[in-house]
Amino acid sequence: MAKRRLTEDTPFLRTPDMYQIENDAPITEYSERTLDLIADAKNGGIPDGANAFCSVGKEKRGTVQMQLFAEIDPETETFVEVGFRSHGCLAAIACATALATMLRGKTFDEALAITKEEILEAVGGLPNGRKYTLTYAVEAVRALIGDYLLRIKGYEIAQLNEVVRCERMCPNCLLTENCSLRDERIDQELREAGEIE
Repeated sequence: MAKRRLTEDTPFLRTPDMYQIENDAPITEYSERTLDLIADAKNGGIPDGANAFCSVGKEKRGTVQMQLFAEIDPETETFVEVGFRSHGCLAAIACATALATMLRGKTFDEALAITKEEILEAVGGLPNGRKYTLTYAVEAVRALIGDYLLRIKGYEIAQLNEVVRCERMCPNCLLTENCSLRDERIDQELREAGEIE
């Protein structure tokens, strides 16, 4: 079977898992490695047995969003399978598919240690104007683990902070306008304060 190639003439990506909403940068600004990663994405969607979910992103001339879905082994707290959905620019799509591959087999500590530089290397570089998507990827890992710990393990905020610390109003938090973990964290804080059930 011939390998799919993305070129200047390729229409916007429109699949259930990858949805490009704009011509964000000339395709020539993306490396061949990035374009191949997007064209050959094999880890899109929700894996069977998924027990963790996250969504991060920002409104910017349309939604740029990265969602990760993971099956986490409760015995070892390692990532078994990871899938993604991404809505927005090619850079967000590339980061999501690379991250889904990078997380498989990792423990929480190993996953939280993944850096923007490692993701950038995995995607083969990104245009300067799209490197903010690396922050989304790092925050997505934190949100995915936080979701599992809050929903599945029943952690309270103090316990969660020991694993996934939240620094309110930090640059990453400000850049990541939409964060499912931030929403879950606020709900948990309100529950602990007795303000909601």
